[in-house]
Amino acid sequence: MSTPEKSYPGKIMLFGEYSIICGSKALVIPYDKVSGRWEFYADVTSIPASIKGSQNELRKLIGYLNCTTSISDIIDLQSFVEDVESGLYFNSTIPQQYGVGSSGALVAALYDRYKRNNDDNLEQLKSNLSLIESAFHGNSSGIDPLCCYLNEAVYINQKDDPIPKKLSNTNEISVFLVNTHISSSTKPLVSHFKAMLHHYSFYKKLSQSYIPTINRAIENLLAQRFNELMNQIASISAFQSEAFSRMIPESYKFLFQGDKNKPFEVKLCGSGGGGYLLGFTQHPEETKTALIGHNLDFVFL
Repeated sequence: MSTPEKSYPGKIMLFGEYSIICGSKALVIPYDKVSGRWEFYADVTSIPASIKGSQNELRKLIGYLNCTTSISDIIDLQSFVEDVESGLYFNSTIPQQYGVGSSGALVAALYDRYKRNNDDNLEQLKSNLSLIESAFHGNSSGIDPLCCYLNEAVYINQKDDPIPKKLSNTNEISVFLVNTHISSSTKPLVSHFKAMLHHYSFYKKLSQSYIPTINRAIENLLAQRFNELMNQIASISAFQSEAFSRMIPESYKFLFQGDKNKPFEVKLCGSGGGGYLLGFTQHPEETKTALIGHNLDFVFL
């Protein structure tokens, strides 16, 4: 096979981390400041260590997929194996274990290159991508790789239907990432969350407070009701500070504390535990000044 030119963006889940497991709405957008694409290294006898690392990760993925029921109906796994042994690797600028889609982009690229057919509807496509991405997270909704595959915002309603969305450009709200410089694996955090669901008090708060707030935040963002949106993000941040304390690095917990004078709100970006934190503000210049004052590493989208 010839090497395709196509690249696959990272992603940012604006809303729905963890709650999507329990049936909430979710909204994911592509993050094209980082991306990955397939490349071949011509001389397989002298492959650099960095590329060998990528290929070793691909071989681990192959091992998982070999044990996955019905995977051969979805992708041409044998061709993938042969290409890896011929020097194929995934050249990516997406930081791993940071919550911005390193696995989602890889899964999207794998499926796009080796899929068995082209006639998937969106629900089936999400299901197929979910099956592959479960190699990384133990449990995948499929929405992250779907976003990377389509290179479009994807909205999940409470019926679990994926709907591509064109988000209106606006100057009324700004989104930014705070880099914690801590990598974090999703799988153990998802396992921890599922264990928490067995506690009725936690599940009650999640279902009666957190999920409705997530849903309203998405509805207000899509309707461009930004004042209401910021109020909901403040509630999400407060809930995460209390209920998801393990997912927030200790030295960044102050960002989640309620403060009427704070010009921004911060929430988890993906599973948390490190990686990026996701911020929203209607006052970007004041926010930049505040973040600089705390010596934080941040970038606006």
